[in-house]
Amino acid sequence: MKPNFKVSVVAVIVTVTGLVVNSQAVTGKNVEKKSFLLTQAQLQAEPLTVSVALPELADVLLKGGESRSGRVTAIEPSGQTLSIQRSGKTLSIPLKDVEKVVFRNGATVYRSNGPPTIRGERDRPQAQQVIWSGLPLSNFTIKNANQGLAVVNLGLPVVTPERLRGVQAVAKDRQYVVDEMQFNLQQKTMSIRATPSTPY
Repeated sequence: MKPNFKVSVVAVIVTVTGLVVNSQAVTGKNVEKKSFLLTQAQLQAEPLTVSVALPELADVLLKGGESRSGRVTAIEPSGQTLSIQRSGKTLSIPLKDVEKVVFRNGATVYRSNGPPTIRGERDRPQAQQVIWSGLPLSNFTIKNANQGLAVVNLGLPVVTPERLRGVQAVAKDRQYVVDEMQFNLQQKTMSIRATPSTPY
């Protein structure tokens, strides 16, 4: 009886060990598969070009405490300058001197698809503000300086694929209106706060 008992115990130990090893192998494969699928999904997330509107009047707050106001007409990544225009005069400001740019309420907003509107506080509660941080300066382009129409190229790592789908859904019948901009010259990036306009 004793030899048979020993054989049974050995058989049970071998079976349990085999199950544990097999379970670890299956778990490892599942983790690898999930990791692969996640990487594949990230690679398939194509950058999205989003139309944004700059209200016609902005306050450029400088690091020294002063400010300038006017229409933002250009942001030059190579020269690292921001240009504003007011009363027919253009002023170029080094981005290193800019604390932030705040776009005013009550200013006219031109939309890429639809009539211009007057921006007001009553529009804000209807949509949630978004923040795009770490956006390369080269991913922001002003297409029409006179109307403040610009485009932003969004993608990883600024926006995840999930958030990108949300932005795409909003952009179908609305346009993002820029509330505020800040710049990080060390990383050559910018941060944009924007609010979707009312539907067209």
